[in-house]
Amino acid sequence: MNVLFIGDIFGKKGRLAISELLPKLKNKYHIDLTIANAENTTHGRSLSVKHFNALQTSGIDYFTFGNHTWHLDEIKTILSYPNTVRPLNLVTSCPYANWGQGSITFKFKNLNIRLTNLLGSSVECKEIQTNPFLTFNELLKNDNSHIHIVDFHCETTSEKNAFFLTFAGKVSAIVCTHTHVQTADERIYKNTAYISDVGMTGGSLGVIGAEAQSILDVFNGRTSKFRLSPSNTPYQFNGVVISFNKNNHPTKIKRIFINEK
Repeated sequence: MNVLFIGDIFGKKGRLAISELLPKLKNKYHIDLTIANAENTTHGRSLSVKHFNALQTSGIDYFTFGNHTWHLDEIKTILSYPNTVRPLNLVTSCPYANWGQGSITFKFKNLNIRLTNLLGSSVECKEIQTNPFLTFNELLKNDNSHIHIVDFHCETTSEKNAFFLTFAGKVSAIVCTHTHVQTADERIYKNTAYISDVGMTGGSLGVIGAEAQSILDVFNGRTSKFRLSPSNTPYQFNGVVISFNKNNHPTKIKRIFINEK
């Protein structure tokens, strides 16, 4: 079985990359299941119902999110759909804790597939998240899935690596998101596939997908605030393909990086 995981879809250019490339990639790599992080899909923050439907039509089966999940009110509707997974580790007092699920199990090719989404402690998220290590350890006590894929949405590579080493051998894949820059450290260890960041699918000549000028103004001392709007430059597509054998163990993890021609 081949699973394609697509890195953070960012704005209009990210959606265009999906519509133009995904059908071809699914055919080329014989993809059985497609998962994407969609927290930046609609104008850089959250996901609208319109764009959710368009991404499904393009061929995405399941959706994960991150710290920008709740920017749009429409997300409450989207998180009620059975193929969406928001961050699991939310404090119970958080107003979003009752919206959707942080881990789901579904049947696919006679297998129990589990998909889990977590926020790293290093992500600034107004203290709505609990410790992802402790939360995930509790979840694993009742996990009987054949394949378990985790989207760890996290700021620092140190926390990502620590999470991987903690749970290697206990899940099938840990694919990390949030920093938008694809890393070259993909590996399989103790039957767990891993990469520190899948990357970003969106405008390639902005700043991690965002329009550059307002962010450049911050770094060059011209202002203290920036405006997060999607870059309209040529797109890039970032993802990984993870192949599983008949024993449900990962045998290969391959990075995909495509620039718009």
